[in-house]
Amino acid sequence: MKKLKNSLLFFYKLLILVSLTIIWKPSAVAYSDENPPTRDIQYHNASSFKIIGKVLETPNYSRLPDQAEKAVRPAVWSLSNNTAGLAVRFSTNSSTIKIRWTLKNNRVKGNMTPIAGNGLDLYTYTKGRWQFVGVAIPGKELVNEATVIADMTKESREFLLNLPLYEGVEKLEIGIETNATISKPKQAIINQDRPVIFYGTSITQGASASRPGLTYAALLERKINKEVINLGFSGNGRFEKEVVQYIMPSNPSVIILDCTPNSAPDTILTNLPETLAYIQSVNDSVPIVLVESIVRDYAYFKENDPSTFGTFSYIQAQNDALKKVYLDNQNKNIHYISNKDLIGNDNEATVDGTHFNDLGNYRMYQFLLPIIEKLLNP
Repeated sequence: MKKLKNSLLFFYKLLILVSLTIIWKPSAVAYSDENPPTRDIQYHNASSFKIIGKVLETPNYSRLPDQAEKAVRPAVWSLSNNTAGLAVRFSTNSSTIKIRWTLKNNRVKGNMTPIAGNGLDLYTYTKGRWQFVGVAIPGKELVNEATVIADMTKESREFLLNLPLYEGVEKLEIGIETNATISKPKQAIINQDRPVIFYGTSITQGASASRPGLTYAALLERKINKEVINLGFSGNGRFEKEVVQYIMPSNPSVIILDCTPNSAPDTILTNLPETLAYIQSVNDSVPIVLVESIVRDYAYFKENDPSTFGTFSYIQAQNDALKKVYLDNQNKNIHYISNKDLIGNDNEATVDGTHFNDLGNYRMYQFLLPIIEKLLNP
């Protein structure tokens, strides 16, 4: 009996020792991106700050004004509620930044990352350039909350928060520590006077950059520090005057029309002359850039049927139609970009043969940068 009591006593002491070891061993719970430390956070409505990347008279997180709903095709209107190219500018001295956002939908596209389609990424301005800080990774629900970064040195910084590329945002909040401050940007940095405006396809919208800040439009915005408005409409960029009429009130400095990949040759011959005439009737001095369709990677292996979308002959017919409209509208303010060397020649610049991966977006950005800089500073 005494032997049994001693054994039970030993077991009891051992149990207490193990429990204390688990409870009091602080290094057992390590900080990680997936398990950030608890902070006293206060959330602020992002619409209180500065939203960039949208045309005039547009609601907070949409790309076209309300009146466009009755003017553009339903597919275009639906896509205009995706927040591609929209960003929030703010200043804060918080050492932790969290994001809480509500999506209109939470769909995952097979050729895109969830961060690009439904998440956000954050940049700060330091040493004369925008530097990547971190991402807000979405979950599977409509309401999401994520820590972008914690444990920064506590000093005032300028931030640029890029919104999801392929979903709409109902509500967006920026979380900072309760003892920190947040405000509209204290430095303009990005010039919003006469923005550069892209009107294009899914490639323009952002498929398939790995995160929102890596589209070629976003790369250009941060490099030249000039507002860039992204009117890419997946599968629905068709050179339509009904869309362009909402571009002109923003008094753009450059308009890039990159709708060729979505447009049948007949559509180009019909829509583009009307659109060019409309732009020039409003402002006959604004530079207009026409961009050919890339050759899709799979075209190298498809039977070359000129009636089949995506073949060499079909793409050539699209580009021939674009070239014809260009030549028929000889004007010093209309510029033409061929697809030669647009994203390189090694066939490594797309995710699926069509949509740009990060390499493709970076090459497109590098190609366009000197052209746009020259048009901005003739």
